[in-house]
Amino acid sequence: MKFTDVLRSIELVDVGGKSRPTHASALLLWYSRPHADVRSVLELGCGSGIVSIGMAKLYGRRVTGIDCDVESIEIAKRSSEINGVSDRTEFFRLDVREVPGFFEAETFDMVVFNPPHFTGKVESPDIVRARVRTASEEIVEAFCRAASWSLRNRGEFAVVLHPENMMLWIERLREVRLEPKRMVFFHPKGREAELVALRGRKNSKMGLIVDSPILEG
Repeated sequence: MKFTDVLRSIELVDVGGKSRPTHASALLLWYSRPHADVRSVLELGCGSGIVSIGMAKLYGRRVTGIDCDVESIEIAKRSSEINGVSDRTEFFRLDVREVPGFFEAETFDMVVFNPPHFTGKVESPDIVRARVRTASEEIVEAFCRAASWSLRNRGEFAVVLHPENMMLWIERLREVRLEPKRMVFFHPKGREAELVALRGRKNSKMGLIVDSPILEG
């Protein structure tokens, strides 16, 4: 089964492309399948909620999603109702930098996120698209701090990144006691890797497994 198949059973409110799923969201949902000890999941920067809804619908977990975009949060709420998981999901308009003041520490069993992938300014006529694709080092640190704050001891995290900035993210994750344990690269149509997915644990010892790459086409 292709990793993109995990999205087939999820229906999103159609708002002219704003809620369109991506390879990154499909990879995150596929690679972050929770273990049995995971009951509660937090998604940072949930956008239109496809990963949060998928975690609830496919894996039966209670999921909280946060995003700083009001319209995206409304789409997520409406889509969760369409998919019959509104009783297992909740969504809040919240910046990742506000997480420590909003949630109690170590509240969640798992944290997942598909953050902005590129450092520096991304040129795009779409202001929202440019914002969600651009990560300053301050934003990288904010995502990592929010994940560590929210995650219980030995809890799991999963993240999808662009390989270009993978080492920066790994350095910042390890600074806040989030240790990568597995990774997989996605190569579209025989080209160089376009995405990398990481899984890891809070307060874990060092040791990394690299899974067989995902080759498309």
